[in-house]
Amino acid sequence: MKLERPTKLGYLELRALMERRPFSILSWSSGLLALTFVLYYGLTATTNPQLGFQFVQSEWPPPGLSPYFYAKPITWFAYFSFLYWTFGLEAKRARFLTLSPEVRRFLFIGTAVVAFGAFYEIFFNFAIWSALIAVTSANCTPLPCNPDVLANPYPNTRTTLNLVFATKVVITVFALSIYSLWFLNRVEKDLDRKEAASRSR
Repeated sequence: MKLERPTKLGYLELRALMERRPFSILSWSSGLLALTFVLYYGLTATTNPQLGFQFVQSEWPPPGLSPYFYAKPITWFAYFSFLYWTFGLEAKRARFLTLSPEVRRFLFIGTAVVAFGAFYEIFFNFAIWSALIAVTSANCTPLPCNPDVLANPYPNTRTTLNLVFATKVVITVFALSIYSLWFLNRVEKDLDRKEAASRSR
């Protein structure tokens, strides 16, 4: 019996895979990058009493290496999470076209509820943020006050929640919900056009 050495994935095969499933590859790549930021900076939170502060207190890449292009880890996480979700939806577009009207309607209503809750939380966080800035600005040193260190002490005063972290997470959820609603609406319009075209024949 002759054993053959497995061939490596060549350039042509890789290119063909990219052409067949571009959105899937982009989705998984973005998801892995988002997960990398969560794992790397999440492991530094062992001694920090403020939840999410480790995603706000640093910049990536370090400004010393890239003085003109950098962002907070939570910002990178928000961007890559959004790309993961949107590319993932586009990759499964054909699957959504085969769903029953009842399932699509349930998904639309559920997504709308999530968008409503996230929309409320955005205003809630900004209201607390503004109030805490006004209260602490008279006593903070050095001036000007750093809004990145503000945290919501309620309902758990032992582990406060960083407001920059919470706000960007909620905005990400809201953005994902809005895109999902738009995506589901596009699916409905495509199905309506196909149905109208089949009737006109």
